[in-house]
Amino acid sequence: MRTRLILSIIGSIAIIGFLLVFGLKILVGFSLLVERLKGSSPTQQTQSLLLAPTLDPLPIATNSATLAVAGAGTPGAILILYVNEGETKKLTVPSDGRFTVTSVKVIEGQNTISAKLTDEKQNVSDLSNVLTVTVKRSPPSLEITSPAPNATITGDKNTVDVVGKTEEGSTVTVNDRFVVVRNDGSFFYTVPVSDGDNTLKVIATDAAGNQTIVERKVTYQK
Repeated sequence: MRTRLILSIIGSIAIIGFLLVFGLKILVGFSLLVERLKGSSPTQQTQSLLLAPTLDPLPIATNSATLAVAGAGTPGAILILYVNEGETKKLTVPSDGRFTVTSVKVIEGQNTISAKLTDEKQNVSDLSNVLTVTVKRSPPSLEITSPAPNATITGDKNTVDVVGKTEEGSTVTVNDRFVVVRNDGSFFYTVPVSDGDNTLKVIATDAAGNQTIVERKVTYQK
């Protein structure tokens, strides 16, 4: 009875030892066999993760036909830049992670700018943030309804009211002083004048930097 018990214990220990030594190898081999039967391998399924690049903000509007697009991404990865969803330029991200793509061509009207990263293993990142830039080369409209050209002002009141209208979103200055422009583009500004001839220079500037200039000559006589 005692001999049988001892043999049983020795057998159990032997089985446990066998499993510890050979069990893991058997499991790994079985796993590889299953992967081969599926037509793939662990090395094929393991891919490095590329984070999406980040583009720096751009002006909402410009009158230029080209842009410089800067941002950050994984060093050594290939940056693919898209303009209006079309692939435009490629470059390798420098070791510090910062990149600048110069002379990016844009068209009149609204443009979208975005990017992705790829690497030598054909991994592709998600799309970056999408920037929108409007290209406008025509100057803003500017209409001055008062004063009339070559107007003459008399009396004790040595001021003149400048009244006009420009494009919505434009800024206006009168003799280099900023004027409040209403939501519809209209404006009103009172300017002091001196005896004799005075020149009123009105400048309207749109969001793209285009300007329209109108001058009015006013004569003041007391």
